[in-house]
Amino acid sequence: MNFSDKIKYQREQNHLTQKELAERSNINIRQIQKYEYGEYDTGKMMLRNAIALADALECDVRELMEH
Repeated sequence: MNFSDKIKYQREQNHLTQKELAERSNINIRQIQKYEYGEYDTGKMMLRNAIALADALECDVRELMEH
């Protein structure tokens, strides 16, 4: 499963909308959309965003970032 799929899967498992994930993680909703649609290179993702997403999704950051 790639990063985009993992984000969407985890979000849906937590019964969150993209807007709710954006609010929980303090990441702009457009950025959340880019992550889910595969429009963003995860190699350029800031560590704090990866941690914020993992925290908001209640999962380990390594789980999201592993290929």
